Amino acid sequence: MKRRLEDAMTEASAAEEIIPLIKQAIARFGLEPEDLFDGDNTETTTALYRDANGNTWGGRGRRPTWLSEALALGKTLEDFQVGAALGKTSK
Repeated sequence: MKRRLEDAMTEASAAEEIIPLIKQAIARFGLEPEDLFDGDNTETTTALYRDANGNTWGGRGRRPTWLSEALALGKTLEDFQVGAALGKTSK
């Protein structure tokens, strides 16, 4: 247990030393996140729910405060579904 703690502390110390160097390199070379990270690793989410103020939620992760508050006031998820207010008609 003591050895694992020492290893973790050593790793944290190394990270503290390297972060300023990385920041300097980013500033020096004018790098952007897209330059450092492959775009294939990012996942985009389409908005499934939207309110009148333009707040959106993709339906994943923790429910946002604006939606939780609206649900507490009696609204339903269906009230915020993207496309629900577009007047969909059935054939």
